[in-house]
Amino acid sequence: MDKATIQYHFWRRVYDWFAPFYDAVDWFTGNTAHRLRRRALEHLPPPGSRLLEVGFGSGKLHGELARPYAMAGVDRAPGMVRLTRRRLASVGLASDLKCGSVYAIPWPDTTFDAVLSTFAFSAFPDADAALNEMIRVVKAGGRIVIVDAGPAMDGNPVAAWLARLWDLLGDTMRDEVRLMESCGLQEVTRQDYGPFGSVHVVVGVRPEIIMAIDSKPKP
Repeated sequence: MDKATIQYHFWRRVYDWFAPFYDAVDWFTGNTAHRLRRRALEHLPPPGSRLLEVGFGSGKLHGELARPYAMAGVDRAPGMVRLTRRRLASVGLASDLKCGSVYAIPWPDTTFDAVLSTFAFSAFPDADAALNEMIRVVKAGGRIVIVDAGPAMDGNPVAAWLARLWDLLGDTMRDEVRLMESCGLQEVTRQDYGPFGSVHVVVGVRPEIIMAIDSKPKP
């Protein structure tokens, strides 16, 4: 079974079914995933900016961001969309949430001041098409912020082993710095952190003129 097939079954079945239990697993692990996601906060634009989160999952980070930002979000799993809507409504917050694909983000060009994705980019089979869409909807001068797992820049073997485990589970470890630079994003930076540097945050800024990667978006 190839990775595309694994991802199809995961997103369409397991991930959607898992929505009610997602936070319980994070709690059981000491909220580790949430704490790692929060590293993205220091790279976001000023409060009041319009922010899109791609693959918001159970909405734990989304709910935190919905206070200072004008939020929108897209996630492929209907169960996660329902869960996040309930989470926001329970505390009187709002966000423009849509169930949809990263390959066809349902907003016009240059809508957002920043686009954020945490622990989702490695799950997109077509990284070029996904990044193209994220760039399309961000304004000139806006940021693309990606948090994900992968081998550490220092080459330590533990991070490499963890990345291999992620890869075996169906995700694809990628060099987001190279991808961002190849499609014209500027001021691209990467910071490793987390266990043995196995997690990183990569940030790129969209210039006035951008040249998209030559790829065919998938449905």
